[in-house]
Parts: sequence; structure tokens; C-alpha cells
Amino acid sequence: MPDHGAPACSLCLFHAVCGVAETGGTPAPASSMRLQPERLTVRAGDFVFRQGRPALTVYPLRAGSAKQVYESPLGWRQVTGFALPGDVLGLEPHEAPQHSTTAVALQDSVVCAVSVETLRESMAAPPFRIAALEVMRRNAERERTLLVAVGSMKAPQRMAMLLLDLAGEQARRHGRQDGTLTLAMSRSDIASLLGLTLETVSRLLSRFASVGLIAVRQRRLRIIDPTGLASIYADLGADAQRPARERDPGAEFAPGVTMCRVA
Repeated sequence: MPDHGAPACSLCLFHAVCGVAETGGTPAPASSMRLQPERLTVRAGDFVFRQGRPALTVYPLRAGSAKQVYESPLGWRQVTGFALPGDVLGLEPHEAPQHSTTAVALQDSVVCAVSVETLRESMAAPPFRIAALEVMRRNAERERTLLVAVGSMKAPQRMAMLLLDLAGEQARRHGRQDGTLTLAMSRSDIASLLGLTLETVSRLLSRFASVGLIAVRQRRLRIIDPTGLASIYADLGADAQRPARERDPGAEFAPGVTMCRVA
């Protein structure tokens, strides 16, 4: 994840119709713009919205980051994705009457509140509708990729996929190609998303660092060898076609490489 100090209005789906975005954060006169969203500050660990509550509002993420969590009827919780500035929390491909997940701020964040009625009105404009459908298509593709990874890939492939995805999103949104990420999510959140244990996530990050794929210092991570990560992600051998059990991540690398401690 990139640093999130600057607002991401230019990345927002509603940018073209938003008075706040056009005026750098100060609402424009009501007559000049149709959309005047309320801006809310959400502290780290607080809910943006809760699963099962009426879906009356969507929340463009202006600054910060969030995770989306699904809770099953039996009480199991699963992280289903991470949101970055410019994403719209609560945006669904169908008009569900209730939120299908819970959104939790990973760090102090700022969101805008846009009513579902306003979203529907905006969808009547072809350019906005095309942009919204493209966002939902891209989100669905990322979800499918994650589903395949969790269901059929080995643990190192899943971790490589996540790191490459985060780096790709940073490049797409900000044009940055240096591979430097700030991981606002915890390792427990990463483990939940990828269907791994916390211990496996820690071992994989250490192993990736020890063989020169990445450098990690606390929550800062830099991808040193994207080609190497891509080769791990693409390792679709026979074993990867079966539902994967968690394996010792060291088995995926050359023998004799020692583990290193990640700061």
C-alpha cells in the first residue's frame, strides 16, 4: 500500500460530479455541483459500516485504508479484501438492501458519504455508468483471482499474488513503479485474506526477504525482484491444481537458504 497522506479525489469514481473534489476539499456552491458529500473521519479500528445494516450509503475512501470482513451465520470471520484511497466502500454489483460485509478502518481514514439515491441518479449518466461498471468489473476480477489462489495455490503463490497485486494497484493509481508499499494491514489480516496461518505469513515474508525478493522493515515493504515474485506466483504445477494444504514455505525454495528475522 502506498502512503496515504494526500486525498485521493482524482482517483474517486465520483470525482467528475463532486463539488468537494473540484474545490480541494472546500464545498462548492450548491448550484454549481450536484454532489456535496459529507466527509467523515474514521479512527483506526472503527467501523465504516457493519454487515447486515441497511445499505443506504456508499463511502468513497478519501485517505487511509480499510479492510472488508465477512462474518458467516456460524460466526466465522474472513477478511475479503483491502480498500485503498479512491475505492468506494459499499459499492456492490447489485442493489442489496443490506451491506454484505463489514468495513473497518486499518488506520485513521477519511471517507465521504454518498447516498444510494445519489448513486442511482449518477448511474443514469452514461459516462458515470460506464466508469462504475468498470470499477465493479475490476473488483470482481480481483475477487476471482483471490478465490482461485486460496482454493488451489500453494502458500508462497498466494503471498506472491498479494504483493504483486498491491504493487500493481499502486502503479495503476499513482504511477509509482518503485515497488515500495506500506502494509497498513496486520499479518493476521493477511493470513485471513489468504487462508493461511499467522505463522505461515511470517515465515513466508522472512523467506522472501532471505532470498532477496523483498526487503521488510516493520510495515514498510519493498519489492526488490518482481520477476522472481512473478515466477513463484506462476508456479502452477500439478500440486497447485488440487485444493492446497498449508505447506512449509521453505519447501518452495532452494535448500540451504536460512531464515532471516524481519524487523
